[in-house]
Amino acid sequence: MRIKSPKDLGAGFLFLVLGGGFAALAPGYSLGTPARIGPGFFPFLLGLILAGLGLVILARAVAVNGEPLPATDVRPLGKLLLAMCLFGVLLRPLGLVGSIVVLVLVGGWAGRDFRLKEAVLLAAGLAIASAILFVQGLGVPLPLWPKL
Repeated sequence: MRIKSPKDLGAGFLFLVLGGGFAALAPGYSLGTPARIGPGFFPFLLGLILAGLGLVILARAVAVNGEPLPATDVRPLGKLLLAMCLFGVLLRPLGLVGSIVVLVLVGGWAGRDFRLKEAVLLAAGLAIASAILFVQGLGVPLPLWPKL
């Protein structure tokens, strides 16, 4: 068997692993009955559909010619991962506003054309919008500001 489309092979494996993971973990919640669906039903069904889609894409990888994988620079992905990890770690000590500012600035640094002024304006807007939406609107119990 020869792989004709490496892109489809990667996407198929990704869907298969993610879907299989959701389907495997969902029965930890009650699936319920068809008349009274439980909290595990939707993730289980979605996981099965995603895994099935992964199998279809994997079959396509050996049947249809596709493009080779391009060379990838992993530094931007690492910077984005760093930004998300910093958000999680800094949420309690800096509060929602401060951690969103850090998230946007470090995440923006991953781009090729990072502009500090634009990133600061975006960070401020997202921090304000998140505070209004999540803390005030939805009542999510997150600290807004650093604890002194």
